[in-house]
Amino acid sequence: MTNPLKEQLILLGGGGHAAVLAEIFSTLNIPLLGFTDVDTANAQQKLPALNFLGDDNSLFNTYQPEDIILINGLGSTGSTMRREDIFKLFIAKNYAFLDVFHPTAIISLSVQTHQGLQVLADAIVNTGVIIGTNVLINSRAVVEHHCNIGDHCHIASGAVVCGDCNIGQSVHVGAGAVVNQGITIGDGAIIASGAVVIADVAAGSVMAGVPAKRKS
Repeated sequence: MTNPLKEQLILLGGGGHAAVLAEIFSTLNIPLLGFTDVDTANAQQKLPALNFLGDDNSLFNTYQPEDIILINGLGSTGSTMRREDIFKLFIAKNYAFLDVFHPTAIISLSVQTHQGLQVLADAIVNTGVIIGTNVLINSRAVVEHHCNIGDHCHIASGAVVCGDCNIGQSVHVGAGAVVNQGITIGDGAIIASGAVVIADVAAGSVMAGVPAKRKS
């Protein structure tokens, strides 16, 4: 992983998730060059201590890919698409994204990761896990042994993905949800908060309840 102390870091987004990330860097005494936000009128409400650099597109005219490293500050509420879209936009223009690990996160040394991973406070990622690009494993989430987590997934706060699960791309596993051992979840599925998944989930499904049933 790139040493963030030697790079100019820019945070994309000015909402709640961005504020959480900014606090992590502040705690670690790692400076941020500033942040961007599409809501230019209200950009500094949640990040008053950081420099506002304009909207996302303004970076293309100001910073070359070799000059900065980006941090994906967009969260995921019920869908991973906005977070995924901004990642793909900048990757297509050869910008790079930093991995972010909260100091209280527990991550097995055997975990295989790709660009843009974020593992937040008190999360646990156990042995043999493979994680795709631009994945967010939120506070107190648990990903147990030998799971595969696809690109652009969000494992939300307090969710538990048990061992040997296969989670497709762009899947949202909601806060407090449980995915039982050995389950496969197809691309683009949404698992509602608090759901308990006991059977495989088809791509694009919305699942809710205990046990989880398909809503759409």
